[in-house]
Amino acid sequence: MNGILIAVLIVTGLLIYKIISSSRKQEGYKRWKAGNRSNTEDTTDTETTRKGWFSRYFGTSAPITIPWFDEEAVMKCANLLGVEEAVLKEILKDIPGHYREFWIGKRKGGYRMISAPDKELKAIQDTINHRVLSFVNLHPAATGFRCKMSISDNVRPHLGKPYVLKTDIHDFFGSIRSLRVRKMFESMGYPPKIARVLAALCCVRRCLPQGASTSPALSNIISYEMDKKLAALATEYNLVYTRYADDLTFSGDVFPAQQILPLIKQIIREEKFEINHKKTRFLSGHKRKIITGVSISSGVKLTIPKAKKREIRKNVHFILTKGLAEHQRRIGSHDPAYLKRLIGTLCYWRSIEPDNAYVSDSIAALKGLEKGY
Repeated sequence: MNGILIAVLIVTGLLIYKIISSSRKQEGYKRWKAGNRSNTEDTTDTETTRKGWFSRYFGTSAPITIPWFDEEAVMKCANLLGVEEAVLKEILKDIPGHYREFWIGKRKGGYRMISAPDKELKAIQDTINHRVLSFVNLHPAATGFRCKMSISDNVRPHLGKPYVLKTDIHDFFGSIRSLRVRKMFESMGYPPKIARVLAALCCVRRCLPQGASTSPALSNIISYEMDKKLAALATEYNLVYTRYADDLTFSGDVFPAQQILPLIKQIIREEKFEINHKKTRFLSGHKRKIITGVSISSGVKLTIPKAKKREIRKNVHFILTKGLAEHQRRIGSHDPAYLKRLIGTLCYWRSIEPDNAYVSDSIAALKGLEKGY
């Protein structure tokens, strides 16, 4: 019993020491900050207050500062983004805490981590997209994540080309580090301290997160130099180059693959990316040619791959003949949005093949069925 009491007293003493020590450090920072500012300037805005267990038990508030961000820069960013300064400070104090992370399965096996921002951070990122990133010029070869452009714009330039080289970038978003994002904001004219805040709002764990609304636009902007070099290389060899997110495609009537592939790899490495060797494919002659999920095998028009068409047709047929509930039971699906997703897939098919009567009829039939649910 005495041993337990002694242990409790030791732990309590350590906690009190830690609290006092932390408080002294914060007070020291306040004095240092105040000494470096004008005597007439109010220093109370150098901290925000969070009431928690400390205030409940000790009757005072525990001040929490964010010394790694400049106060004036935070204030200017708050004005730029139309958010309260206190809210911005709260987010900056714990960026990872404002993300929900989970894993989703990849289409061809394996898993991908998604980092989804909470409502407050997402709103800020959407504003950064609208007020900061939307005005930046992108390279014409970049076709993904762009307004008024679709996956067809990525594929159509390669239609009719007998030789196609496909590859992609390994861990595309994860390869773009926060320092690089900060430098990008600086290159846009933002002072370093403001660029630091903006980069922090767009990154988590020191890289672009898969799930943040700013990541696609930032990746396109940062990839500009890579796109410029690869497009110049393609022009030199009379090839066509496009990039859709992390998918890179080259095509041409004559294609010296052994000669050009090492040069492509070199440019990608120079731009701090890594090529995915497992997904590098050279397609020639009469081989089936599918680029970012769209077939150009016919040589004259874009189509959905035959296997994908069969799958869609089968699902549509069973729903229209057996009913949605029976179809989902048969395939083991509990997705409440299954019908909506299938209609979305058909709309995508129609965007690739706008003259396909079967697709238009199926969309109309399923939308009529949707009204009954």
